[in-house]
Amino acid sequence: MKPTLVLPGLMLCTGLLLVGCAVTPQVQEREQRAAQVNMELGLHYMRNNQLEQAKGNLDRALSQDPGSAQVHAAYALLQERLRDPRLADRHFRRALDLEPGNALVQNNYGTFLCRQDRLDEADRAFRAAADNPLYATPEVAWTNAGICILKKPDEEQAERYFRRALESNPRHVPALYEMMRLTFERGRYLQTRAYLQRLTEQMPHTPETLWICYRAELELGNRDASGVCALRLKNDFPDSEQTTRLLETESRGRR
Repeated sequence: MKPTLVLPGLMLCTGLLLVGCAVTPQVQEREQRAAQVNMELGLHYMRNNQLEQAKGNLDRALSQDPGSAQVHAAYALLQERLRDPRLADRHFRRALDLEPGNALVQNNYGTFLCRQDRLDEADRAFRAAADNPLYATPEVAWTNAGICILKKPDEEQAERYFRRALESNPRHVPALYEMMRLTFERGRYLQTRAYLQRLTEQMPHTPETLWICYRAELELGNRDASGVCALRLKNDFPDSEQTTRLLETESRGRR
């Protein structure tokens, strides 16, 4: 097990007449650097599901730099993983108190709120992130807003959000995927075909995209294209759930 990193965080005061000690800019900078390293290690451990090690590093990061919005946001993510949504919410809010314009934190807070089914609050957080002119990837927040509002469900608003995402980045795969799926579910099969084509220009086919391709082309009366998608699904993903459903569909059609 890799040891938890402990960086210098204590300055001793000496001298008979010294009654206190001030934190110098150099010490503060060293503490902030230490907090950054411990935060990054904590996030690394979280990604590997080593939550005990993550907590050790993030506890240290928080004590070393309690004024860091990044550290509070990382600590919030940890608390959500530790199933303490109350504490996670508190640290997300503290991060936004420290940096109200931090769009990345707003987006992550929105994701947390959506998982807690606090949908209206999540929507406000995603919109705040997406509307921030300093946010480099507003398409992420718009797509998250669309996925979240589908839980209400509000398909029309979700579609508006996905379109906003694609206005920001026409190649954004998650938004293309959601529009492919949503237009299919709403019976707009020509649009499904168009979004599917755009999507597969950015990524290889999956069992889900081939299954939608098969059904959309069938609805459009294009049996040749439908058959091509069906054949690729069976050949490329023989053990997938979608292939099982396809075989069941074909079996019913032969009866």
